[in-house]
Amino acid sequence: MKQYFIELNDLTGDKVSVQGSFEPGLIDFSGENLQQVGIMDWSIAAERAGEEIRVVGSLKTNVELPCSRCLEAACCEVVKPFDLFFRQRDALMFDEDEEVELDDKETSTAFFTGTKLAISEILREQLLLALPMKPLCKVDCKGLCPSCGSNLNVNTCQCPQEQFSPHMDKLLELKKRLEERSS
Repeated sequence: MKQYFIELNDLTGDKVSVQGSFEPGLIDFSGENLQQVGIMDWSIAAERAGEEIRVVGSLKTNVELPCSRCLEAACCEVVKPFDLFFRQRDALMFDEDEEVELDDKETSTAFFTGTKLAISEILREQLLLALPMKPLCKVDCKGLCPSCGSNLNVNTCQCPQEQFSPHMDKLLELKKRLEERSS
């Protein structure tokens, strides 16, 4: 695999722009519960912004995640623009054991060591941040039976259905509307 890096010594005054595509498997997602199933197209432009490095870019790919209701594979398209700031990490900047309060600007700044930024690591992080919180295989996924664990999209189980009080009808209607809106 060709390694892509932003060489920080090259950022003297002009923007450095790079773009490319990563086949599935080139970025390691082994610790995550996802699989890249399409080519990841990306572009990045880096420039110096005072003492910081500003990295602006975007990525687009397809990933497969477990559905949050039935655990079957859910395919999601991920399109993510990003605008990041990086600052050289000073050894004296933080004491690992000391609590430090950060302001809003500092929470949007990442720290690095060395003279290179690995593009694959930036893209990996941005893709993980862009994933849906509750991926669904389909909008009307019925999920798993809470009693026997059967996939209700495929099978109907013989478990007794929960009986709700008629006073719960309004709450169930509200729940249904909220689920439809979040899907």
